[in-house]
Amino acid sequence: MSKALLILGAIALAFGWWGVYTVSGRHRFDEMDGIIPLAALALGGLLFVIGLALLFWRR
Repeated sequence: MSKALLILGAIALAFGWWGVYTVSGRHRFDEMDGIIPLAALALGGLLFVIGLALLFWRR
């Protein structure tokens, strides 16, 4: 479970970073669509932190 959360979190973080911090991502998600990569960035960070916590908590 924790490995799946880590992988999903990393994928969401990569997508969010691409959508927020690159020129092509900002061009693809302009104006109100920009909330999608921003939300993916926040959700990815949360999933990654939860996955890390579960990974170290179970040991």
